[in-house]
Amino acid sequence: MKQDELSMLYTHISSSIDFTIPTVAILDLAKQVNTWVTDGECGAIIYGRPRIGKTRAILYITNELKKKYGKSLPIYVLNMTDHKPSEKYFYSEMLKMIGHEEAHKGTASMMKERLINSLISDARETQYRRVVLFIDEAFLLTEKDFIWLMDIHNNLDKCNVHLTVLLFGTSELKGIKTTFCRAKRYQIVDRLMIEEYEYKGITSVKDALACLHNMDIPLTNYEGNIVLTEVFFPQAFSDTKRLISCANILWDSFCELIQVNNIPDFDIPMKYFMKAVTYCLKNYGTYGKGIYFPTKAIWEDAVANSGYLKSIQCTESR
Repeated sequence: MKQDELSMLYTHISSSIDFTIPTVAILDLAKQVNTWVTDGECGAIIYGRPRIGKTRAILYITNELKKKYGKSLPIYVLNMTDHKPSEKYFYSEMLKMIGHEEAHKGTASMMKERLINSLISDARETQYRRVVLFIDEAFLLTEKDFIWLMDIHNNLDKCNVHLTVLLFGTSELKGIKTTFCRAKRYQIVDRLMIEEYEYKGITSVKDALACLHNMDIPLTNYEGNIVLTEVFFPQAFSDTKRLISCANILWDSFCELIQVNNIPDFDIPMKYFMKAVTYCLKNYGTYGKGIYFPTKAIWEDAVANSGYLKSIQCTESR
């Protein structure tokens, strides 16, 4: 494999949003989201620690919904990372999200009308008369943003179009819901946040097995019939060894790190789990030390260099 191809491969498995492993957590959440959509729920919050894979979960779930419903269900994803607390900016971003050609023209009121008319038009052309909106980094929304979302919901409802809003974010999102409840802002909670789901990272050997299994089969969304185990540990692969057999060792290595450092109530963010795997491939595989197959000591080294402990220490110091 050429160096530039290898570099692309490392990027693909370590950070590319296209490389989404359907973990147990993602599959469970996908099932719950499908139930909410089928039952016509208005809204839900999905929250968890940073770096556990919420953005990748959104990608996987939206793709699965599109496979199931096709063009019969308009599905949109809005990322609030660069959010500005402005009504005009809010409607402009929403219009960009749906691909409207005039996302920046006119006043906020004109943008709002343009957005609502477009959503109604999209939904009326389908059998379900529904729209599903995923909002990533939703903890960055202000109270005014929630009011504007509620207004969109009400306007669609008047035209017999149902809107389901799925809010993804850190645990701060649950805190926002609690604050609204204490302030008796039930009109917001009932329309946008009535359901809630705590999303976690890798929490068991079963999760680790699901992830490593994907190393032993051809990559999806990547050009060529590439199997990572075969690329990085070719002789072991020929001898029928598979990375899935390392699931217990890798999981135990994380657990030992957790126990030694007295980390309470843990789950392993997908980012750091995959960093451990990538570290192992890069440093000990064919293009690194060229070992036959990963040992317990190698997995311990990979876990130590995954960045997981540093992320925990950083969080605890805040």
